[in-house]
Amino acid sequence: METATGEEITIVCNHCDRDIPSPNIDLHRVHCARNLEKCKICGDMVPKKHAEEHFLNTHAPIACSMCQETIEREIFDSHKGEICPKRIVTCEFCEFPLPAVDLAEHQEVCGNRTELCYQCNSYVRLRERYNHETKCPGTVLNNVESSRYIYSYLHCVIFETLLNLYILAKLILWNG
Repeated sequence: METATGEEITIVCNHCDRDIPSPNIDLHRVHCARNLEKCKICGDMVPKKHAEEHFLNTHAPIACSMCQETIEREIFDSHKGEICPKRIVTCEFCEFPLPAVDLAEHQEVCGNRTELCYQCNSYVRLRERYNHETKCPGTVLNNVESSRYIYSYLHCVIFETLLNLYILAKLILWNG
């Protein structure tokens, strides 16, 4: 098939489907057929001597370094970030990092821990904290109580942070 682009007439190469200037088409066809092949997966033209390398680097399944499962290259990023059972996730209650496969069991225990609500002086499970905060019957009556609440809250946050650091240090020492 011949097409005219400006002043130059081109012919589409049967092998690579590119427009080639008509004076060069014979030489191009020989070179193209001898040196290039179309990838059966993506359709890219690849030098024949690099076809296997192209497949391995672009299309071949790869092993996940965390779970050792063989994953199609196209979905590897989503596997690593969202699907892999060994990816590291964080507990919503204590912010402790752990493998995703262990998260449900950990949160079952961790969410049953209680903390004192300084507004109503009742102990609330961590898993129920958000609902409690929106419906807490306790109110701050004056600025003195408000200051006490803020002081108590900050004291609690500091204690929880120190406790988490202690647990993390123990785990690091335990795992060597």
